[in-house]
Formats: sequence, structure tokens, C-alpha cells
Amino acid sequence: MYIAYRAITAVAAPIGAVWLTVNGRHRRLRARWNPPPPNPVPERPIWVHACSVGEVGVARPLLAAMRERWPHIPLLLTVSTTAGYDFARDTCPDTPLTWFPFDTIQAVRKFLAWARPRTLAIIETELWPNVLRETRRTGAPIVLLNGRLSDKHYWRYTQFARWIRPVVRQLSAAGMQNAEYASRLIALGADPSRVRVTGNTKFDGLRMGADPAVAAKLRIEHGLSNNAPILVFGSTRPGDETLAARCWKRLRETVPALRLIVAPRHIDRLGEALAPFDEPIQRRSAIKAGEAPSDARVIVLDGVGELAHFYALATVAVIGGSFYQGVNGHNPLEPIAAGAPVVFGSYMRNFMDPARELVNHGGAIQVPTPDELLPVLERLFGDPEERRRLVERGRAGIEANRGAIQRSLDLIEDYAPDVRATVERRDE
Repeated sequence: MYIAYRAITAVAAPIGAVWLTVNGRHRRLRARWNPPPPNPVPERPIWVHACSVGEVGVARPLLAAMRERWPHIPLLLTVSTTAGYDFARDTCPDTPLTWFPFDTIQAVRKFLAWARPRTLAIIETELWPNVLRETRRTGAPIVLLNGRLSDKHYWRYTQFARWIRPVVRQLSAAGMQNAEYASRLIALGADPSRVRVTGNTKFDGLRMGADPAVAAKLRIEHGLSNNAPILVFGSTRPGDETLAARCWKRLRETVPALRLIVAPRHIDRLGEALAPFDEPIQRRSAIKAGEAPSDARVIVLDGVGELAHFYALATVAVIGGSFYQGVNGHNPLEPIAAGAPVVFGSYMRNFMDPARELVNHGGAIQVPTPDELLPVLERLFGDPEERRRLVERGRAGIEANRGAIQRSLDLIEDYAPDVRATVERRDE
């Protein structure tokens, strides 16, 4: 399998290099052929890989916990996308950062020659054959943290089970979000004795409440009064903006002071996202560039990494990607932690544990169909007591599910001898 894979990557590598060279939008990714070492180079770090923005968000509290638990062990963070790199640079300034190598033998070996990791911790699921095999050859164990195998990824992996099995077996250990994901990884070839259900770290990496100074600054920048009702549609995907516009056309009449904030998940579809709205729209990027706030009642977040701050302004938050097939939801915990009651649709498989726990605690509302969203929103905007109860119960659900980060670090200690030895020497 590895011989065939190496042949394929050897052929694809020069084609990919040419494409990146001529494609200005993705040109920065050329650095992944030979990721530059940070300055200074961390000495035998724990290498943490977080693919893009979502995984970096998961990695941040894990990195903080590692730094607290193992203060004498350096850390190294890698990412695979430009958005992930920018987000990690801005939000993880204390962690040395570089690019994740493309999965060719040459790129991986060059990276490992200077990185010399004592262990590799992969966030969620990034199973690259050459990276895993070459890392294990250096003697460094590989631990999967906050592991998940969505329906889509699991189905794809099962189509190539013969190829995937030897890759999965390179994992030294895996901490999975729930029992279903653990069973799927075992079915793909993981050693059952090395797979644990550690829970979802997203419950841990949440700060309850918002920074009042940040919230006040955002309100001033966008001309929002302290008591202005705000509806946030977060992480919207195709179809969500049409649904948002349909709800908005009714709500803007029944709640006269209401403002709508729309945050598309992918900025490259901004034109499509704004098309359903028939009125002026204020862009967040224009405000950040110095433009004065306008009278527009609709605001679009056309940047990366700010949605959590705007959730703190929300009277009600709606989770995009959950109303139509094909996406399976986004994180519903951030708005609850920020103090906003949450509504989402029936498609939440990618966040089934957070969604289930919130609903079971009475801390979120799940609507079966898109047509049922508007009546729920109308009710919530008219009932501040129900909004208060939703947030209170949602936060109780979060508290009841904390602990995954420490269980993940326990897993690393159990399967990474160098990390365990450092702890034992410190405790002597």
C-alpha cells in the first residue's frame, strides 16, 4: 500500500507545486513543501497538528492545558490551511507555529529532521499515511485527540478499508469523542485496547460569559445600543441565508429595533450569501477599515475568527449548517457559553454530543424543519424568561460534560514515554 501511495504522491507533487505557484490565492501553501522552522526551534516538542480554523479552536485549550501540566516540555503547532494559519497566529501567539508538511516522503522527512517531536498529537482526524509512518519510525508515538469520524468521512474510509487499515494501525492511542466514533475507528483497524472514549473537549474549552470590553467595543463600532435586540445566524451554509432572509422579513416588522448579523462559514461565497437580502448591508470588514456605522439593519461578518465575540451580543443565536442535508451542523456551545439562547435544525451529526446534551438539559431548541424556525424565533423574542432559562440550562449541560481535556492529557502520558518520564522526574 505504501509503495503505491508514494508513487501517487510523487507524481502529484510537482503538479501541485505548479498549481500553487500560479494560483495567487493559495500561493502561501507552497511553504508546506518545506515548512520553515520557527525561531527559535523548540527542542523535542510535543507536536500538535490542527488542520484548519475549527481544529485550531479545539487545540487552543489543549495547548494551554499542556503548557500548565508539562511546563518544561516545548510545544509545536502545525496547520494545513491559510485560514487556519492566520487564526493560529492571532490566537496562539505563545506557541511556535509552522505549516503541516505535504504528505510526500521528502517533505515529511525534512520536517521531522528539524522538528524531532517526542510525540505527535493529532486533533480530531487527520490520517496522512507518510506523516504517520515516518513519525513512528522516529520513535515518536502518535495520539489522536478529540477524535471523530463523521458519517461522510467514515463512509469514505470504508470504501478504501484495505488502504486505511495499515494507516490507522500507526496510531499509538486514540481518544474519541463518543462510543460510536470509537467503534468506527476500531472497525477501521485500530487496536481496541488503545482506543478510549475521552469525551468532547469542546465542552472544556469554553469561557462562560463574554469580555464586556470587547462586547462594548463591537456595539460602539456598529452603532448598536445596549438594549438593541440582535439575531445572529452563525456559520451559514447554502440555503441558510435564504432561510435567514425569510425569517428576517417577518421579524423586522414585528421587532422594529431588531438587527440581524449573518456570518457565512466560507467567505468565498459571500455574494451568494448576501443575494437573498433586499436592503442595504453593513460589512464588518468596512467597519474594521474605519467606515462609520450605517443605518443598515443587516450586518455581515466577512472575516475569520470573530463570530464568538458577536455571539455575546446576540439576543438569540441560530446555528447554520443544521437545517438542510449535507453539512450536519456547527458548534452550538459557543453561543450558550457567551450567554445567547440557541436554536438549531435537525442536521447536527457533526456535533451530535453537544446538541444532544444541550437539548436533554433543556438548554437549546432543535426544530425539526426549516419552516418551524420562524415561530420559535418569534416566541423567543417575545419571552425573555424563556431565553434566560435556555442559557441557564445550557450552561448546566456544559458543566456536566467537562473533563475531556484532562482525560486527553492522561492518554498522552500513558502512551508517550518521553512525556511520562518528564513528569516522573519533575515529581521526584
